[in-house]
Amino acid sequence: MTTLLGGLTPAQFLEKHWQKKPLLVRQAVPGFKGFVDVDDLLALARRSDVMARSVAIRGGRHRLQKGPLKGPPPGQGPWTVLVQGIETLHPEGWPLLRRFDDVVPRARLDDLMISWASEGAGVGPHTDRYDVFLLQGPGRRRWRLQHTPDPRLDERAEVPILARFKAEVEYILEPGDMLYLPPGVAHDGVAVDGPCLTYSIGAVAPSVEALQQNWLGYLSQQVEANVDLKAMYEDRDLTVSSSPVEIGEAMVARVEQLLLPVRQTSRDDVEAFLGRLLTGPKPHVVFPPTPKLSRGELLQRLGRPETIGLALPSRGLVRGQRVFLNGEAAVVDEAGLQFWSRLVRERRVVGPVLIGGAGLELLLEAFSRGFVRFEGGASSSSSSSSSGGRRR
Repeated sequence: MTTLLGGLTPAQFLEKHWQKKPLLVRQAVPGFKGFVDVDDLLALARRSDVMARSVAIRGGRHRLQKGPLKGPPPGQGPWTVLVQGIETLHPEGWPLLRRFDDVVPRARLDDLMISWASEGAGVGPHTDRYDVFLLQGPGRRRWRLQHTPDPRLDERAEVPILARFKAEVEYILEPGDMLYLPPGVAHDGVAVDGPCLTYSIGAVAPSVEALQQNWLGYLSQQVEANVDLKAMYEDRDLTVSSSPVEIGEAMVARVEQLLLPVRQTSRDDVEAFLGRLLTGPKPHVVFPPTPKLSRGELLQRLGRPETIGLALPSRGLVRGQRVFLNGEAAVVDEAGLQFWSRLVRERRVVGPVLIGGAGLELLLEAFSRGFVRFEGGASSSSSSSSSGGRRR
């Protein structure tokens, strides 16, 4: 931990830098070589179920190509390829994210993106609306920063880059170096002395608009289970109005009563909503079908020293006695909570495992849907994309 934060404790980092100011850490991960090369990355970028982009510089302009990519952009010039959701695609992705567990809660981490850039390539100066850790892999990248940028964008570019970027500080990152950037700090990264690979660990930062829209969607789902949404408004006790253009008090009261289930908000509702939102699969995630496993077969295998692992795209969190897994929730007992807390944190648990009740039922359901597997069995790798405002 001392190495990852350059000698700072997690508490010191959060107090001095988190969402406040950048931090450069030399050799945050000493000797870091990464775990993909350009051929690996291009192979992923060609898949239709992967969120990928390329940015090419042609005639001084940044041109965007969205995935699936068919190969390098046509013509000559610097270009960059970016692939998101690497933790859902490669078994080394989650272990890298876990390095940050003692710094940032898992609920605040989004995904791992890897970008490859040819010499002189970058996506242009831009700002992000979330925190990001930029860990340098093989090669070298020059980062130029501006702390209070002019927000106006270059209208000629096909990607949102700043029109009037003026660098205030410059760093060259070697393999293993890391640069933390809070929201709003403009940055421009360019590969120098050859191509380079950069590993980008980003934070979850939903907008207020997105939170409200998802909250209303969540509430409507809860209401549907208890209310007949197809029922019509009724007023069999309607009386003659003395003012026909006025909305009557009886109508207001009746509609208010109909909307009451949607308006009610409790801490329990918020907890359930947030857990589902933060663990919900990204749009491109597809869990492969898995062999059926009966309750008896599962119990038998849990008694053996087998390894139970989350599928690569699976995301889990806990809150109180609730376990959230891939956008769904279950209330479990203490033994179940201990098992699931360990599984979602470490991503694998070695048996034998003693578990029953709702915790066991959740595990059986998770196996049936491909969320969890016995490692050594069929592959559960899949892919993901991330919703708006992605890192560049």
